[in-house]
Amino acid sequence: MPDMRCVGVTVSGLALVTGLCGSSASAGPWARDAGSVFTSFQISAEEAPFDVSVGLWEPETYLSAYAELGLGRSLTLGADIGQGDTSRQAVGFLRYTLSPPDATWQYAVDAGLGARQVGEAEPHRLVRLGASLGRGFGEGGDAWYMPLRHDGGWVNLDITALYDLELEEPILQAEGTTGFSLTDRASLTFSVKAEQWPGSDPLVTGSSSFVFQILDNTHLRLGGRGALAGSNVVGLTLSVWQEF
Repeated sequence: MPDMRCVGVTVSGLALVTGLCGSSASAGPWARDAGSVFTSFQISAEEAPFDVSVGLWEPETYLSAYAELGLGRSLTLGADIGQGDTSRQAVGFLRYTLSPPDATWQYAVDAGLGARQVGEAEPHRLVRLGASLGRGFGEGGDAWYMPLRHDGGWVNLDITALYDLELEEPILQAEGTTGFSLTDRASLTFSVKAEQWPGSDPLVTGSSSFVFQILDNTHLRLGGRGALAGSNVVGLTLSVWQEF
C-alpha cells in the first residue's frame, strides 16, 4: 500500500511514507495535512500453486480503490472499495490521530459504515471500528536486526473489526507492515495479515512489494503474496498511488 510524519524517517523517505501507510490494505495512524489527498488503485490475482504449475492459470481477481482526505485537527476521512469475482464491499471511515504530529509513536482510532454483497444476495450492512499504531526510524542497516541497508523506514500495525449487522458476526483483520526507503525513489515493504471471516478458518498471508516513484506524486507498486495458514494460494498485485 506512504503517510505523514513518521518521525525518524529521512526527508526522502517521508514523501513515500505519506502514501505507503495509507495503502489499500493498511491505513496507518498518521494524520494527513488538511486538504492532502491520497488515492490507490489496485488489481490483484490469486491462484493455487498446483494449478499454476500445470498451466491452469485462471486466477481469481480483485479490484480495489482506496482514498484518504486530510481534514485537519488530526482527522482523516477515508474510503475503501473493492470488487472480486463473487463479492463487493465498500466502507467509509473517519480516523482520529491521538498523538501529536512530532511524537515518535503515532496512535489512531477510526470508525465507519459500509456494506458487503456476496453473489446476488442482498447487501449486508457493516460497522467498522479500528485502531492503528506506528513509528518511523532513521537510516541504517549495519545493526544485526536490520535485514538491509536503507535510508529510513517505518513500521505500523492496523487492527480492524467489521461487524456484519445481518449475520451479527464480526470480520476481524490485523496487519503489520514494515517499509524501508532504499533511495529517493524506491522502497520495499513487507507485511503479514491475519483475518477471521464468518464461517471460515483463520487466514494468514505474507506479502512483499517494491515501490517506485514514476512521477513527482505518483508511485507504482508491484507485489507478491502467499498464504501462510488457512489456504494455499499465491498471488500478484499491481497498484498505482497518487497524491494531490
